[in-house]
Amino acid sequence: MSVEDWRLRIDALDKELLRLLNERARIALKVGESKKEAGASLCDHAREREVVERMCAANEGPLDDRAIVELYRAIIHESRRIQNLAIQPTHDATAPHLPGHEKGSLRVAFQGARGAFSEEAAVKLLGDDVILVPRANFESLFSAIDDRAADYILAPIENSLAGFVHACYDLLLDSKLYISGEVIIPINHYLIGCAGASLAGITTVESHPVALEQCRRFLAANPRIQRIAAEDTAGSVARVVAQGHPNRAAIAGKRAAEQYGGVILREHLEDSSENYTRFLLLTPSAEFPEAADKVSLVIELPHQPGALHNALDPFARRGIDLLKIEGRPVKGRPWEYCFYLDLRSSPHDVELTSALNELRERRVETRILGAYRSAAVPPG
Repeated sequence: MSVEDWRLRIDALDKELLRLLNERARIALKVGESKKEAGASLCDHAREREVVERMCAANEGPLDDRAIVELYRAIIHESRRIQNLAIQPTHDATAPHLPGHEKGSLRVAFQGARGAFSEEAAVKLLGDDVILVPRANFESLFSAIDDRAADYILAPIENSLAGFVHACYDLLLDSKLYISGEVIIPINHYLIGCAGASLAGITTVESHPVALEQCRRFLAANPRIQRIAAEDTAGSVARVVAQGHPNRAAIAGKRAAEQYGGVILREHLEDSSENYTRFLLLTPSAEFPEAADKVSLVIELPHQPGALHNALDPFARRGIDLLKIEGRPVKGRPWEYCFYLDLRSSPHDVELTSALNELRERRVETRILGAYRSAAVPPG
């Protein structure tokens, strides 16, 4: 058979696999309905482990057991996600449970001016009724709850292109806050001017340094335009519109243009369409909801050979998926590091509890930062 013949067979198998996966998903929805009627939890980790173990035992290759484990974990994760959506169709599946707040009374602080990407993320996660509290910088943001200006904080933690937001991570570690939710939004940059401005007449553009860096191709193609670094994107739009100079513009999101009455001169300046920012919702309360499927924690390791390997081994042996690891220096202890970990797991999973107990027995300092429902990457 030719390569094309084999590909045709693969195409036919893919079509059948898709049909079967959707059939499995429909049955999973029926299971979810039955659990809801019985008042049972959607999470059944014993059953999920049983499914994965049975599939590994039945596996005849050439896929190895590691591949089977990853494939079935993904299938089970998606099944639980659509069960949650079916049970709570009017809510974002990643929206956290926020007890004690009536509709329209929840105050959430974000860094930047009104119209910032952080504001957009807050509305996406918590809805249009949320009371938005802008803060000038990250230090002010993380003090918003202590200042009684807000009930929750929404902080950026990483960008798919620029990487980890170390300032927010360090402030999180210094605080007593917990992660109760996350949201991911696409970052689309627009060139925004005042009324009467045109692209041909722009000689100066201001924005946050990260935004300017993410629009290098546009700026390289327009070398006449001088760049000015600013504190935030939306604040740049506010200044440009207020000053009314037709030769000045800002780079920011569409929401900022709508907020301040700016004129969009050029859309989608970003170099990459794969530009996303992940935000964390932070609260003083340590609540681990039943529907949580993601756990964040930080570990501090002794300065000795194999310390990181030994710390990760309890998770690997139990098949707990490590989604992210990021190292940071420990304050006051030069050349020692702590590590931020994201794990795909329920906080109530006995395997996770066992792994954390093993770490503590090994005298690895461990702090759980939060447990919450994971957010999917939206279309850009």
